[in-house]
Amino acid sequence: MATGINLLEFTRRESVGTFYRKRFTKILIPMILWAQIYLFAHIWTDSTPIPDAHQILRTLLAPSSEAATFWYLEALVGVYLALPIFSYAIRGAWQNQAPASHTKFLWLTAVLGLLLPVLTHAAHLINPRVMPEFIAPLTGYLGFCLLGYALAHTELSRRWRLVIYALGAAGLAGYILGGAYLIAEHPALKPVAREYLSIPLILWASAVLVFCKYSRINRVSPTTQGILKKLAALTFGIYLVHLLLIQVLHTLQFPLTDVRWEIPYTLLVWALSVVTVWALRLIPPVRRWILP
Repeated sequence: MATGINLLEFTRRESVGTFYRKRFTKILIPMILWAQIYLFAHIWTDSTPIPDAHQILRTLLAPSSEAATFWYLEALVGVYLALPIFSYAIRGAWQNQAPASHTKFLWLTAVLGLLLPVLTHAAHLINPRVMPEFIAPLTGYLGFCLLGYALAHTELSRRWRLVIYALGAAGLAGYILGGAYLIAEHPALKPVAREYLSIPLILWASAVLVFCKYSRINRVSPTTQGILKKLAALTFGIYLVHLLLIQVLHTLQFPLTDVRWEIPYTLLVWALSVVTVWALRLIPPVRRWILP
């Protein structure tokens, strides 16, 4: 959603070539480098043998094979590849359509881009004979971009905001309670409630975005804003390193799977990630290429 808000209008500011150069320098190079770091770190954390050429090549082509959390970055690269098409379409809609028609166009593309892949996948899980398997996850993630852009550029009355918040609460309940029920009773249907491309999560994420849009976070003190901006600069690095720190802690026999300690260990991993990324980014080449 944030990608859609920030980047769907990029063709107003820069060329497609500049867009690809900036995005892939910031995302693709660190992803490839950190995937290799994970690969060689597993020699210690998982007692694996020294990687051969085949494993190195596999990690170059599929980084999530070594760092599972990198699936998101792989999907993001796919979204970036397709984004210019939608950016030009939205730019043309702004220029050639009346505001009301433009808003309708935004919501139509968001709904079609997000709900159709979600509903077809859910229908396949419920009854494979009626709906054959059709997996195109990139379509859904593009839909998230379009939905975020539509929510950001649509003024919502207080009544509509309350409706969205209520749907978000229902989505969160469906994610937690419905997901738990499906895991226990119908494991094959778990993705209906627990996947990133699922109706409960779409509702929940939309409510959070609308809340942030109309919140008063921009009215906090300059000191607080400064702290938040500094933390924001570290978020991508935290995403890259946190799984490696979890694996290191696991190797050191920290009981990370103990439910009683989930919240403290989550905070511990986050704090270690912040300190690690902050320290490494003090080195200019690291800040430029490895932890941008």
